[in-house]
Amino acid sequence: MSDRRRRTASPQGTALRPSPLACTECRKHHIKCDAKKPSCSRCLDARLPCNYLPSRRGGRRKPRSSLLQPLQGVTSDFPGMVYQTPLSEPAGGNPTAGPSSPPVTGKEVSSIDSRNSPQNVQPALPDSRLVRLYYEHFHNAHPILVPASSYEERNYPSFLQHVVRFIGSHYSLQVSGDPFKDAATMQLSHAGDRTPCMVQALLLYSIFLCARGECSEAERAFSQATDIALELGMFRRDFATTFSNGNEIEAESLRRTWWELFIVDVFMAARPPKVVLRCGNVPYDVPLPCEEYVYANRKEIPPPATFKAFKMRVFLEEDEDGRFSRYSSFSYRIEAALILARVLVLNSLPETHRDHLQAVENALISWTNHLPSHKVDIVDMYGNVDEMLFQAHTTIHYAAMLLHLPRSNLRLEFPDLHVPICPTAPLRLSPSCTRHVHDVKATEASKQLSNLLSMRPSAQGYSPLIVSPLVLCGMVQLATSRIHSPECLDHHCNRVVLVLGCLKVLSSSWPLARQAQQHLRRAAADSFTSWIESQHPQGAAGLPPASRNDAYKDSAADQNAWYNAGGQGMNGDVQSLFSPGLLSAYIDPTCSDPLLLNTMSEFDMT
Repeated sequence: MSDRRRRTASPQGTALRPSPLACTECRKHHIKCDAKKPSCSRCLDARLPCNYLPSRRGGRRKPRSSLLQPLQGVTSDFPGMVYQTPLSEPAGGNPTAGPSSPPVTGKEVSSIDSRNSPQNVQPALPDSRLVRLYYEHFHNAHPILVPASSYEERNYPSFLQHVVRFIGSHYSLQVSGDPFKDAATMQLSHAGDRTPCMVQALLLYSIFLCARGECSEAERAFSQATDIALELGMFRRDFATTFSNGNEIEAESLRRTWWELFIVDVFMAARPPKVVLRCGNVPYDVPLPCEEYVYANRKEIPPPATFKAFKMRVFLEEDEDGRFSRYSSFSYRIEAALILARVLVLNSLPETHRDHLQAVENALISWTNHLPSHKVDIVDMYGNVDEMLFQAHTTIHYAAMLLHLPRSNLRLEFPDLHVPICPTAPLRLSPSCTRHVHDVKATEASKQLSNLLSMRPSAQGYSPLIVSPLVLCGMVQLATSRIHSPECLDHHCNRVVLVLGCLKVLSSSWPLARQAQQHLRRAAADSFTSWIESQHPQGAAGLPPASRNDAYKDSAADQNAWYNAGGQGMNGDVQSLFSPGLLSAYIDPTCSDPLLLNTMSEFDMT
C-alpha cells in the first residue's frame, strides 16, 4: 500500500507523514529515516555514523570557515579526549590540505553514483570484524598503529577508524569497499585535524588507494600526510616523546609513523615521471623502531637505537650475545629504502659518474654482507615470516634490478596502462662487456626476489608496495628468456608462473594487482606460447614416450655408475650419472654459466 493510500485510510489525527529530517546515510540510500537523535534506528542497528546536515531553508547558510572555526583545536590525539568531526556541507575544499598539496576530494565526495541505490545496499558488518580484518591482513605490512590488543583502548579519531574499516572491507567476502571509501573520504575531507593521527590516516589511506589503482588520489593524500608531518616536526628526535604523554606504545607508534612515511615516500618517488623525495630532505633524527614481537605483545619498549648508531655498527666488534640483535628488522628495512632512494636519484641524472654507480653497487652488496646471522633468513625455525625483513630483502632486489636494467642489454615491455605499475629509466651507455655483466646482475636480482616469494606459503599479508617489484621481477625473467638459450626456458617460465600466482592471489583484494597480473600474463603468453606448443606430447607419467623408454633401459646402468663412482662421484660431474631423458623431463636445466660466474670479478662493473 502506498503512503498516499495509508494517509487516506488512516484517521485524520494519525496520518503518516515523512520525517522533516533525514540523516546522511538514509539520504544516500533513499530510504526513510526516523530522525532519532543522536542516532536514527537504522544507523544504530548497522553501527554506522549518523550525521544530520543543517537545513537549507530559513536563511543563508554560514560560510564553511565559520562552521569549522569553533572546532579548530578541539580535537586531540590522545586517549581520554573527545574527538569531534565538523558537521559541514559536502561541497567545498578540504581544511586539512597543506599549502603544497591539493585537498583529498574526489568524485565520491561531490556525487553519489548508482552503486548507492537501494538494491545495492551492502550488508552491515560489525566494526570489530572490519578492524580484525585490517590487523590480520594489512597491519603487519605497515605496522604504524598501536597493536590490535590496544586498538579499542586507544580510541582513535573517527576519520582514522573509518580508514581502518575501509582497508579491512577489502579483505571481506561479504561487502564491497566502495561505500567504505566514500565514508573515509568524506571524513578526511571534513576533519580539520592537523595532528599525528591525521598523518597516520592519510598515510594508510594513500597506501591502499595505490592498491586500488587510484594513484592520483593516492599521491594527493600522501602529499597532505607529508605536509602535516613536516609541519608538526615528526622528523625530530623528541617529537614522539613529547606527543605521547609518557605512553611507550604511543611513542613507538609515532616513531613508526615517521619511518613508514619515509619509506613510502621512496616508493612513491619510483613512479614516473619525476623523482621527488621530501622526507629525505629534512634533518631527521628519529630513533629506530623496536622488533615486531616486542611491539605486538605490548612488552616493555627498550630504549630506541639511533640511526647514527645503526650506521656505525659495521665498525664495531660483534660480541657473542649478538650485539646487532638490538637493531630491529624495521631498521634494515629503512636502510634498504635509503639504498633504493640512491638508485632512483642516480637513474634520474642525465649522466652518471662511474664512482657514483660503484658506490651504490657497493651499498647493495654491503647491505647483504652485513646482515647478522639471525637476519639472513626471512623465516624462523617455526616457519613464521618476518614481514619487515621480507620487505627489506625485496627492496634490495628491487633496487638492484632498477640499477642494472638501464645499463644492460635486457629490453622490457613495460605496461602501456593509465596506471603506472613499473618505474622506467632511460637506457645508459656502457661498454659492451659490462652490459653483459649488468644483464647477469639484473637477472640474479630477479631470481633472488622470486626465491623470496617461494619461501612464503601464501601471498596474503603482502604490502601493496610489492606490486611494482613483482611485475619488474617477472618482466626481467621474460626479457632474459629471450636472450638465453631455449634449453633454460623452463627455468624462466617457472619463475614467471610463480609471480603470476602471487599477483593472482593479491588481485582478489587489489585492483592494481589485477591489472599487473593481466599485463604480465599477456606478455608471458606472447613469449612462451609458441615454445610450449612446440613441445612433444607428454606421456602419462609426464615423460615423452622416447625419453620414458630410454630412462627405463638406462636405469640399471645409471645405478651401477652411481655406486661405482664411490667417493669420486661427489667431486665429479654428477649430472653425467643421470640419463638425459630423466633430466630433461624432471629437472629444469640450470640457467647459469659457471665460467662467467667464476670470472665476474675480472670485469669492470661500471
